[in-house]
Amino acid sequence: MRNPLHFPYSPSFSCLLLSVLVGLLLSDSRMHASDIPEQELVPATGENSGGLRFDLYQGYFMVAHGSAGPLKNLNLFLDTGTNRTVLDERIVKKLGVPREESTDIAVIGGRVKGAEIKLPSLELGTLKVSNLQIVTTDLSFFQKFFPVHIDAIVGIDVLGIQPFMIDYAAHVIRFGQHASAFSVSVPLRLYHGMGVFDAEVDHTRAQLVFDTGAGSIILFDRPGPGAIDPAIEVPQAIGDFGRKQVWLRALKLGPAEYRWKQAFIASNPNTSHLDYDGVMSPPALGITRVFVDLQGGRFAFSR
Repeated sequence: MRNPLHFPYSPSFSCLLLSVLVGLLLSDSRMHASDIPEQELVPATGENSGGLRFDLYQGYFMVAHGSAGPLKNLNLFLDTGTNRTVLDERIVKKLGVPREESTDIAVIGGRVKGAEIKLPSLELGTLKVSNLQIVTTDLSFFQKFFPVHIDAIVGIDVLGIQPFMIDYAAHVIRFGQHASAFSVSVPLRLYHGMGVFDAEVDHTRAQLVFDTGAGSIILFDRPGPGAIDPAIEVPQAIGDFGRKQVWLRALKLGPAEYRWKQAFIASNPNTSHLDYDGVMSPPALGITRVFVDLQGGRFAFSR
C-alpha cells in the first residue's frame, strides 16, 4: 500500500474542486443524462496488462471501477482538477467510517459543506493507497448530467502518487508508466495542491491547471494589468448567467500552438489565495494521449 501525497493546504479551504460543478454546466448547460448518445460510452472491462479501462462520457469524463475499503466495483471519477479525493456520503455510511471535523469544499462560484474522514484503503487498478485522509459530501448531483452514480472523485492526491498515462482513444489509464513517443513535453509543478504548467493565451503568460475533470478550457475572470483578453466574446442568451463563452486567438503549450479555440470565462473560486489563470482540458484541444509525472515535474502529450 502506498501513502497519498501530502499538500500544503490553504487555511481558508480544505478541498478544492476546480471544475467539477461549473465544468459540467459550462460544457453544455442543457445536456441531461438522457441526451447522451449511446455510442459515446465505452464500458470498462477491468484491469489487465494493458492498464485500467474506464468509461468515457461526453468525450472527457472518465469513470473507472475501484474499491474503497471492503466495497468493490465502485464508480470512481478520475479528476486531476480536485486536490483531495472526495467520497460520497452514501458510501461513507455503508463503510461506517466516522466523520471528523466539518470542512468547506471550494468550487468555482462558491463553497459546499463537507467533512473530513480517514479512509482505510482505496484501490484503483494497480494503485493502492492506505490511511487516506479525504473529505466527504453529497455527490448525487452528477446524476443530473450522467447516467451513472459517482461514488467518489479520485483527486490528484491519489492519481499523482505514480506517473500515469491516459489514452482517451483506447479508454485506458496506466499507472507507473514512463513517457515515450509523446510529441510535446512541458514542465509541470505542484502549486496549491494542483498540477500547474505555464502556457501562453493570446500572447499573455498564464498558469493553467491540468484538469481531466473539465470538458472545456476555462479561464478565470481576473481584471487588471496582465489579464487575458480573448479575441471574441460570444453573445449569450437571456438567462445564461455565470457563463461567458469566448474564442481564443492562440493557445501555446510549449512548442504546440492551437488556434481559435473555444473557452469559457468563470470566476476564480478564491482569488485571495489562488493564482491560477484557468484550467486546461486535454480533450478540448484534441489531445488523445497524456503522460503526467507530478513528482518528476513533467507533462507530455500527443494529439
